[in-house]
Amino acid sequence: MVGMAPFANRAQALDIHDHPLTAFFRSMGHRTWSRLGALWIDAGRFSLVTIPCNVVVHASRSDIRRLLVEAGRMVAVASVAGSRGVASSDFWVRDRGYSLASLQRQFRQQVVRQGPACTVRTIPWSELCTSGLRVNQDTMERRGLKMHRCTTAQGWGEICAAAAATPGLEATGCFIGADLATFLVSWTVGQSCYGLMMHRDSRFHSTGAANAMVYELTRTMLARPGVCEVTLGRGWFPAEPTIDRFKRHAGYIEEPLELAVALHPRWEHLLQAPLLHAAVRATDAITGHRLGLGADLEVLRAAASTTFTDGPDRRPENRPLAHR
Repeated sequence: MVGMAPFANRAQALDIHDHPLTAFFRSMGHRTWSRLGALWIDAGRFSLVTIPCNVVVHASRSDIRRLLVEAGRMVAVASVAGSRGVASSDFWVRDRGYSLASLQRQFRQQVVRQGPACTVRTIPWSELCTSGLRVNQDTMERRGLKMHRCTTAQGWGEICAAAAATPGLEATGCFIGADLATFLVSWTVGQSCYGLMMHRDSRFHSTGAANAMVYELTRTMLARPGVCEVTLGRGWFPAEPTIDRFKRHAGYIEEPLELAVALHPRWEHLLQAPLLHAAVRATDAITGHRLGLGADLEVLRAAASTTFTDGPDRRPENRPLAHR
């Protein structure tokens, strides 16, 4: 575990120092910005999001607009203190008594039934460099990201090397026999463990490997001295009900969270124009929803309904970079 306060004290006001996770996400090919007390990365075609995705940012609308201008992105999505936007959820477990009884019935059955065939353990980054490549190739192809750095041996090796050099980052995996079926990268900072990303090999989709891994990760993290809470992040936006349901069934408590959506000031009026929205809807229908434009339209609608609290930036003097 690592504490965030010393880093936070160095990174106040001007936001000129890199967030601890910067090198790791840059190694994956993301552009990054350590701003407003958080790490921001490029996501999708036009957006910025925070890492971890459910940290609360203390900023005004003008703060986020300046970041968008600097980054050259059109949309920023984050949980911003005092804002009102899209109703979402945060998923946490804080019960040190977390056990099989904490799981919903179907999830528990998967863990009990498939558990004997699964081996869940922490994977050293040097091992994951070899065993995780196929999992990443399968995951990236499934997501339509065939040119992603995760799919090459050299790129994945550089990612694992960056991860190994980042305090608090670790990988937990589930093996079926000798094969790695799925793994999850987590970041432990202070009293909190943040699940950052989970990849899986589709060959093992029906084996219960993901269920067993999430259960064991949660249970063992909460058994560590000093760790009081584990999170699998916020609900996806636009929503992915299957993923959110998986988290709930794993015993994670769904807590309300507001997501703010801000637009680049140069493009704001154009992106909110009714004619553009109509054109996006028509194109999405004509292309059979293959381009995902419906999700883009949902983001634009959320921006129109987002309100920010007026006033200057309210960042407290010693607020840590990763916090709730």
